[in-house]
Amino acid sequence: MPYHVLPLTMMQVRQGALAFQRELGAAVRESSPLKVYSVSPFDLDERRRLKDRFGGDVVYFFNDAARQESERLGLGLQFVGEITDDELPRRRTLVVGKLDSA
Repeated sequence: MPYHVLPLTMMQVRQGALAFQRELGAAVRESSPLKVYSVSPFDLDERRRLKDRFGGDVVYFFNDAARQESERLGLGLQFVGEITDDELPRRRTLVVGKLDSA
């Protein structure tokens, strides 16, 4: 399953770009397959590598359901690419969604 990449700069964050978390967080109650990840804040090497690869100071990864929901809500997010499950950071934080029970 592909994950859609959303890099954000600190300026975008200060200007409210993280509002997607609130909007999608509310949608999780109705649609549990939504998942948005970011790199663990403790994995500085991985954060730097992803910043070099995609730009932005913070990089988020949306699964298809989260991307589709963000489009349905008209959030206007600018995705810059896709990665596979295997390319997701090993140490990551679930930003939006429910933890899998497995």
